[in-house]
Amino acid sequence: MNLTILVILSIIFIIIIYDVYIIFSAGKFESISAHIIRLSRQKPLVVLLFGIVLGHLFWSMSSFDFMTREQLIEKCIPYNKK
Repeated sequence: MNLTILVILSIIFIIIIYDVYIIFSAGKFESISAHIIRLSRQKPLVVLLFGIVLGHLFWSMSSFDFMTREQLIEKCIPYNKK
């Protein structure tokens, strides 16, 4: 596992632990989800901007940006020669 994946998983794990702690100590009203929902209703432009950023990240990636070398080689082999 490389460092990038380890950092991403660590951040997600910390956020989940924090959210569970907040839900049990202060209730669902103070959870991360509740804050995001309230923010999106107050400022719908924030949701639109998140959508634009995520759409830009996923739409603009080609196979060469995320596939392993082995997957790319397999993709180039004609189907009748497998």
